[in-house]
Amino acid sequence: MRQTYKILAHVIAAAVVVQAALIAWTTFMAIGAIESGTEIAGPPLPAMIHGTLGMFVIPILVLALLVIALIAHAGIQWAAWLVLAVVVQIGLAIAAFSAPAIGLLHGLVAFGIIALAEVGAWQVAHAPARAPRAARVRPAH
Repeated sequence: MRQTYKILAHVIAAAVVVQAALIAWTTFMAIGAIESGTEIAGPPLPAMIHGTLGMFVIPILVLALLVIALIAHAGIQWAAWLVLAVVVQIGLAIAAFSAPAIGLLHGLVAFGIIALAEVGAWQVAHAPARAPRAARVRPAH
């Protein structure tokens, strides 16, 4: 289970990196369209993929990581912090449509999500194996 935790944590971090690449692509597409005088009729495909990853795929992966952490008895605190960070990230994304400056925080929290996922993977990889409970011995009278 620890190996599964590590792989899933790396996948989560990679998904956030893909999101950053997608939103950069979207931004440059929009700038190019504006400069050429083209009207943007709706969200470009990379922006839609970014949103799908952020609203559906990553939250599912993060919840799966928390379940794996609970089963493996490893990395629970990192997985819990990651759940909280993703909830905050989604809230910031929704708020940024009304107040675009909040998008700056949305971008910064993405780095926090990557860090939490990678530090959690590292901690699980370097954690000692769970020691079995010692048998209770009754004292002789």
